[in-house]
Amino acid sequence: MKRFKSLWDRLLFRDKGIIPTKKLLLLYCLFFIAMLVLSFWQFSWLFLAIATILMIALLTTDIFLLPKKIEIAVERNVEKEMERYQKQTISIHIHNRTTDDYFVRIKDGIPTSFQTIFPQGQKIPAEQKLRVTYEVFPQIRGDYLIDKLYLRFKTKFGLWERQITYTLLNQVKVIPNLSEAKRYLASAQNYLLHEGIKIRKMRSGVGEFSKVRSYVVGDDPRKINWRQSAKLQDMMTNEYEPEHGKYLTILIDCGRMMGVELEEGNRLEKSVEAAITLATAALHNGDHVSVIAFSKEIKAVVPAGRGLEHLNTILQSIYSVEVDAQESNYALAIQHAQSIQRKRSMILLFSDVQTFVNEDYHLFYMKKLRKKHLFVMIGIEDQLLHEKIKRKPTSALVTMEKSIAQKQYIYQKQVMRKWEKHGLPMLEAPADRLAVTSVSHYIETLNRGLL
Repeated sequence: MKRFKSLWDRLLFRDKGIIPTKKLLLLYCLFFIAMLVLSFWQFSWLFLAIATILMIALLTTDIFLLPKKIEIAVERNVEKEMERYQKQTISIHIHNRTTDDYFVRIKDGIPTSFQTIFPQGQKIPAEQKLRVTYEVFPQIRGDYLIDKLYLRFKTKFGLWERQITYTLLNQVKVIPNLSEAKRYLASAQNYLLHEGIKIRKMRSGVGEFSKVRSYVVGDDPRKINWRQSAKLQDMMTNEYEPEHGKYLTILIDCGRMMGVELEEGNRLEKSVEAAITLATAALHNGDHVSVIAFSKEIKAVVPAGRGLEHLNTILQSIYSVEVDAQESNYALAIQHAQSIQRKRSMILLFSDVQTFVNEDYHLFYMKKLRKKHLFVMIGIEDQLLHEKIKRKPTSALVTMEKSIAQKQYIYQKQVMRKWEKHGLPMLEAPADRLAVTSVSHYIETLNRGLL
């Protein structure tokens, strides 16, 4: 049984060895058919023995032409950091030190959470190098070790394949998707205007004066700089931006309810990506950002820092956080946030709104928190609940489901309004709008001078 398992491992690119190809099996079948046809006529056993020996010699000669491990040098080039749901290219360099040409097939020992298609057979000329590339599509954040590389070589006759296993250690980090953050850095105004759903224009003259620029259609006429317009003979306008140096504390819930699956990933994945986008906006604005990831216990803490270089510190601290099968301890997270942030700050919690608001004892901690800090909670909308509300009552069962969904939705809104009366606003957004909703609320808070 162990011997069979070892042979099976070799066929599955798990070990080293020599295996026959389809071409060899085809030649063997043709030889067997030829001998079977000749058997209808009389021929000596000596002829059969000589023919068999010659056939075996022909088939086995190809084995001695296959390369050895020391004759082939390989190297793998891979990025140390990869973004989730972003294609990355891995290159394999193969150096043929022999005087013969070979055909090679590659299968890399990448993790199962990486989607990929390996290239087909490649020809590697004698005494030359071959560069083979393929793309991977990482889907789960975390640390991964790529250690094994499997190569199968065959000669131009193509009767046998030799599998050689190389050990090449490469440590890879899969970090959250940064596409939203990159879009914000590319053009913050376009990001907010085209993606925002609850964006309010900045009040005239509010915030710090930034610069004078050319007037474009859509700008507030009240901000036109008439002195500069007359001097330059062109319409110019003042541009303002929120005050810098504020403090933002981001809390990321990693509890049980954050493991609810969405169309792409789960709630925690979207919350982490939204938190990074929000941190990018705040750091780009010159504010201080601290991050706390928690579930039943504190999982990661990033003290307040300033500047875009602090974003890498946040990434390295929270890129591997996972969902715990436990209820979250909100009181512990809030107390820890207050202990590391003594100054007045905006505390934004990414969590499940329904779970949070249904616990009345949370309101006691929030009232105390509200005396010094500005608290905001944001969660992902229950897509299934909204789909049931929008359904047409075509049957008694559908009508009952729609009625229950509407009742649940109304109750949730009533509880959220109750919290808002105490100065604790709560927001819900679709999964694909979570990042832009949090950023727009942060910018609006600064523009209104609430922080």
